[in-house]
Amino acid sequence: MIIATSTSRPQMRLLRLARSGLALLAGAALPVAFAAETGTTGAAPPATPVPVRIGAYLTSLYDLNGANNTFVADFWLWFVHARNRELTPLKTVEPDNARDFKTSLETVEEHGGERYHAQKVRGLFNHSWDVANFPFDRHELTIRLSEAQTETDGLVYLADTANTAFDPNIVVEGWRLEKVSIATQPREFNSAFGLPGKEARSRYAGAVITIAVRRDALGIFIKLHAAVYIIFLVSLISFLMDSSKDAFFTSRVGMLSGMIFTVVLNSQRIASTVGGGNAVSLPDKIHILTLFALLGALITVLITRRMHAAGQSARALRIDRQAGLWTLVLYSLANAALIAAARFA
Repeated sequence: MIIATSTSRPQMRLLRLARSGLALLAGAALPVAFAAETGTTGAAPPATPVPVRIGAYLTSLYDLNGANNTFVADFWLWFVHARNRELTPLKTVEPDNARDFKTSLETVEEHGGERYHAQKVRGLFNHSWDVANFPFDRHELTIRLSEAQTETDGLVYLADTANTAFDPNIVVEGWRLEKVSIATQPREFNSAFGLPGKEARSRYAGAVITIAVRRDALGIFIKLHAAVYIIFLVSLISFLMDSSKDAFFTSRVGMLSGMIFTVVLNSQRIASTVGGGNAVSLPDKIHILTLFALLGALITVLITRRMHAAGQSARALRIDRQAGLWTLVLYSLANAALIAAARFA
C-alpha cells in the first residue's frame, strides 16, 4: 500500500523560492571562485609608470660668468627605455633653468629590447653665484631637466650614474673641473595647468646634472690684492714721518687720503668683475680692512699733531712707532683669519 503525502500550496511556494535563491548564490559565487583561482579581479590593474634611463656626458664648459649669473655647457644627453613603448623623450624634455637651449645630431637606435635616444645639447644656464669665499670658492653648477608631457604616474626617470661623466680634456681657464653627476628629482607644480576635473597639483619626472668646479685661487688672489697690499705697506711709512713739521704733516695726510681713495676705486673695480650681487666677498673684506687700517693711520696723524702742538713731542713720536707696529700685526692677523676662513669653508 502506497501512502501519498500532499503538500500545501504555501509550502510549495516556499520551496520554489528557496531553490531560486540557491541558484542565484551559486551564480554569484562562480566568478569570485574563478577570480580567486586565477588571481584576477574585475577591477582594472593600476597603470605602471614607464622607467626611462637618463644620462649625460659633458664635452665643454665655458663662460662661467658671476656678473650675469650664467654659465655655458655642451653635453650629450640620452634616454633609454623599453622598445615596446612609443616615447619621444628628446622632444618632451624641458630645460628648467636655461636661458638658451639648442639641440643637434639627434639619433634613435634599437638595441635588443631597448630603444636609445641621444642628442647634442648646448645651453646657457642660470646659476646663483655665491662669491663670499672668492677666489677660494667652489660651486655646483646645475642643469635641471624635466619631462613636460607625461606625469610621474605614466613616466619616471632613472639616473644613468655609471655613464654620466665629463671629457678629461676639458680646460676651463681659471677653474678646475672636479666631477659631473646626475640624480633624479621629480618636478612638482601647484597647478594642473587648467586640465578639467583634475586636482590643482601635478608631478613630472625630473633630473639634475651637477657640475662640481672650484676656482684656481692663488694666481687670481695675487692679481687682485697685490696693489692693495702694496698700498698698505707704503702707508706704514707715514708712521715714521714727524707730524710736528708742517711739510711732513701735510704730506702724511695727503698720502693717506690718496691711498683711501685708491683702495675704494680698486674695490669697486673688483666688485664689478666678481659679481655675486650684494654678497660680501673675500676681496671686499680685505679692502674694507685696509680702509680701516688707513683710517686708523690718518687718525693717528691728527692725534700726534695735537700732541706736538701741546709740547708732548717725545710721547707723540712713541705713539707713532707703537701705532705703526700694532697696525702691521693686527692687519696681518686679520688677513690670515679672513683667508683661512674662505679657504677652508
